[in-house]
Amino acid sequence: MHPSVNPDFATELLAPAGFDDDKYTRGTVGFVTGSEKYPGAALLGINSAYELGIGMVRYLGPQSVSNLVLSNRPETVLGLERAAALVLGSGIADDDGGEQVANLSAAVSLGLPMVIDAGAMQLVDLGSVKSPSIITPHHAEAVRLLNKLGEDWTKDEIANDAEEAATTLAEKTGLAVLLKANVSHLAIPGFEPIQSGPGSTHLATAGTGDVLAGMIGTLMAKAAAKNIELTLGSIAEIALIANQLHSEAAEWAAERGQFGASAVCDAISSVVAG
Repeated sequence: MHPSVNPDFATELLAPAGFDDDKYTRGTVGFVTGSEKYPGAALLGINSAYELGIGMVRYLGPQSVSNLVLSNRPETVLGLERAAALVLGSGIADDDGGEQVANLSAAVSLGLPMVIDAGAMQLVDLGSVKSPSIITPHHAEAVRLLNKLGEDWTKDEIANDAEEAATTLAEKTGLAVLLKANVSHLAIPGFEPIQSGPGSTHLATAGTGDVLAGMIGTLMAKAAAKNIELTLGSIAEIALIANQLHSEAAEWAAERGQFGASAVCDAISSVVAG
C-alpha cells in the first residue's frame, strides 16, 4: 500500500453521470445512523452521499429521525433494499438501548461491505462481520475498542504510536481501519499502515466524522455499481480518497468564511468538480 491516491481510480469513482446512467448505475448506499439523541448525524452522512452524486440513498432508523431525513431530503428511500454498501453507527451512542441496536443487527446480517462508525464499533460484534468492511474510530473510540479486544492502551499511548494502534486494531478485527486524527492512520491486516494528512484544522468540529463516514460508504457503493470488487485493499484506497476530499472540502469552505460540518458537507461537490 502506498500513501497516494491512484488518480485513475479516484477519477473513475468521482466521474459525473453519463448519458447511459440511471439511479441504479450510480450506486445505492444504505444508512443505519442517527438516534433520538443525535438525529443530525443521519442527515450529515446522507447529505454527503448526495454531494458525491450517489444514485440512491436508503435509510433505516427511528421514526423521528426518518421524518427529519425525509423533510430535508425527500428523495431518500426508507429501508435497506438494493444497498450495495452500508454506513452504520454515526450518531448512535455506545450505550444506545433503542431500536437502532436491532437495526444494526439486521444490517450486519445482510452481509454487505460496511463502514462501521461511532457506537456501532461497540454495539456490533466485529468478529461476526464477514464482509470486507472498515472501522473509523477517533482516538477515544480506539481506546474503548482496543480495551474491549483485550489490549491495554491509553489515549496518550495511541497519540504517541497511532501507527501501531491502527495495526493492532486491523489485526484484531480483520477489518480495514481508519484511525482518525489530524494525521490519520490507515491499516489493513498484513500490510504496513499508511498516513493520511495532516488534514484541515477546520475539521475539529462536531459532526465532521459523520460526513466522512458517509463519504466512504458512498464511494464504496459507487465502486460496487461500477463492478469494482470491494476488498479490504480497495476499501482502504477509497477511505484514503474520501479522507483527502474531506479535508479539501473543509479548506474550501473555510476560505469562503463557512465553518462547521454542514459547511464541509456542502463543499464536497465543489471540490469534486474542481
